[in-house]
Amino acid sequence: TFIGLIFIFISFVVLLCHNPSCDGSASKWWMIMAAACGFIYQTMDGTDGKQARRLRCGSAMGELFDHGCDALTSSIYAVFSMEILGMGLSSTVGAIFVLNAQVAFFCSNLTLLHFGRQRIRLLDSQEMQALVQVCSIAKAMSRNALHVLIPIPKSIALNLRRISNYLTGQNSQGDEFHLHEMCILIGLLMPVQHAMSTSIAIFRHYRRNRKNEYLPERGLSSFAYQATLVTIWYIFALLVHKSICELGALPLIVWLLVSIFGFGDLMNRILVARVAHVRLPRGQATLSLPSVMGMLLLVSLAHARKRLPEFLRLLGYIGIVLCTLMMYFAYVVDNGNRICNVLGISWFQVSPRSNKDK
Repeated sequence: TFIGLIFIFISFVVLLCHNPSCDGSASKWWMIMAAACGFIYQTMDGTDGKQARRLRCGSAMGELFDHGCDALTSSIYAVFSMEILGMGLSSTVGAIFVLNAQVAFFCSNLTLLHFGRQRIRLLDSQEMQALVQVCSIAKAMSRNALHVLIPIPKSIALNLRRISNYLTGQNSQGDEFHLHEMCILIGLLMPVQHAMSTSIAIFRHYRRNRKNEYLPERGLSSFAYQATLVTIWYIFALLVHKSICELGALPLIVWLLVSIFGFGDLMNRILVARVAHVRLPRGQATLSLPSVMGMLLLVSLAHARKRLPEFLRLLGYIGIVLCTLMMYFAYVVDNGNRICNVLGISWFQVSPRSNKDK
């Protein structure tokens, strides 16, 4: 998983350097690169569990590390989708795409936390990752590959366009509906449906079975607190994006990085609560203070472009990203070391099986 994460991060950094606006104008070679790196990550991430079971070396530490990497890549795949569909980082729809991916990942882990097993949907993360890779290759072969018409009745296409216009704030006309518009519509609506169905399922679960109420990380009150945290993060990040969306590409890139690692930090705290069977900490210990303060400082720096020199604002942007990264890795390393000490294992170390195990 770690090797796959390196590949997906390389393609992500290359995209931000090559086309920071993420408006669909990236070169064909990046499309092929994104598909290849995505395939490597998906393959590595999908086989590590089987390898751990084969070697009998699976542990809570491995599970925490695997899901922590997935928390980061869920947002990165949303950025890839943003580029492939040509939405742009400055658009509200693009920001919602990133935040919706975070919500979808959060809901998927909620089922694992409260039910004890992860519920797999018809279109889950593996299928969506494969779809992004296919669309990336298709666009590399032809710029208009995703602009084909969907063969549906004009009345249905007209209603879909009305829904799309309402959600995206556009005012496009016509009674035809294209494939890329359908992809955007699915990306906007599917996480909402996923969040609603997950919430209903968890509520019904605790109405029928109250014995899990006594576990510190479970119960309706814990679920309400966890859902409130992610809702606050979603609204807060979206409001910050709206306030800086017209102030250039650099503030938007900083917003993107802070939102990715801020959400990753929040998910790490939830993952530790699930793995260690402890209650999720309250207050500022849950919502990473550097991430929240970084967002607020980002707004101040972006709106002070006429009062502060460019050099000072650039240093401020770098400082925001570095503080968020330091907070993210500090929590991961600290709790990872504690789990390793309890289990008697080391980071990235696989103990060979004994002859008895074989």
